[in-house]
Amino acid sequence: MSKMRNHRAIAQIDLKVLEENYWMIKSRLSENVKILCVVKADAYGHGMIQVAGKLESIGADYLGVATVSEGMHLRSHNIKAPVLVMGGMVPWEDVQQVLDNNLTLAVHDLDMLKRVKDACILQDKTINIHLKVDTGMGRLGFNPGNIPAVIEELKDKKCVKVEGIMSHFSSSEIRDEYGKIQVMVFRNILQLFQNSGIKTNLNHMANSGAIINYKEAHFNMVRVGINLYGSYPSVELRESFPVKQVMKLISRIAVVKEFPPGYALSYGRSYTTKKNAKIACIPFGYADGYPRSLSNKGLVLIKDKRCNVVGKVCMDWILVDVTGIEDVKAGDEVILLGNGNNDRITADEMAHLAGTIPYEILCKISGRVPRIYE
Repeated sequence: MSKMRNHRAIAQIDLKVLEENYWMIKSRLSENVKILCVVKADAYGHGMIQVAGKLESIGADYLGVATVSEGMHLRSHNIKAPVLVMGGMVPWEDVQQVLDNNLTLAVHDLDMLKRVKDACILQDKTINIHLKVDTGMGRLGFNPGNIPAVIEELKDKKCVKVEGIMSHFSSSEIRDEYGKIQVMVFRNILQLFQNSGIKTNLNHMANSGAIINYKEAHFNMVRVGINLYGSYPSVELRESFPVKQVMKLISRIAVVKEFPPGYALSYGRSYTTKKNAKIACIPFGYADGYPRSLSNKGLVLIKDKRCNVVGKVCMDWILVDVTGIEDVKAGDEVILLGNGNNDRITADEMAHLAGTIPYEILCKISGRVPRIYE
């Protein structure tokens, strides 16, 4: 509790657990398959710099970010590992920032490819790129029909080194015919590039779900995100990948109040006490990242017992029913996310109750919650 000092809540980030998850994932891969660790979105809310530093120290082959500015942020904190900007550049971003920060760029359309190529020719510099192809995700990437035009553009490739080719599964959390077709399309595209003389060292398609469901899509490298942080693309994969939760969200009871039967609690009077009730007020709300959709649904651990969130989640507070828990008082620890002594609240469970995905639960823990590293 001393770690909380004057904070209303903290997020404890256990970097030892992060490392354990990394090595467990690596143990499931062939020796020649590299790992790109995804640290975009502030490492899914865990703190990009601290997480990247830990992953770099244990030998992660690549780090993945979404934007040029995220890559620059890593470089400004002396992270030297290779960094792939997976989202490429939007038209108003400057190629110069990519070059100056030694970032690898995912290139997914011809305009971007030409702009990068022209900038490198002008400055007599070389850039590493990964070509992104759309095999069925229906988002970013060269369509298969555009590959001949891409190959033509790369004929004079002195300043552009195609280090890798990448694609993205539409739904890797399940194995189905659509996913198998995506793998087949990707293989065909790789063959087209190889036939044209463009040979790449890092071909990658598999993310956290596909590491389990599409072993044939491991290729030279896999991209690991949510599994690193102890959650899953879907609950069905839980038994296949025994990862541990890296984050633990802790607050404390601020006030305990008693209410008679028939008393309405919080905004909108969505919850009314049915009997004499003891209610704990917890200083953690949707401004801190606790989803409002968990109103009257959420669960927390107090004295290692599951307690229900009652009433609407407020900007800065939640109310929790602690009726029947002995000796509960102000200052007692509240685990909103993470392990207790005999039970735990996972991001996956919270996501299920909130009607969302664990990625969103973790990414939305706000900056006003201090991260404490262990």
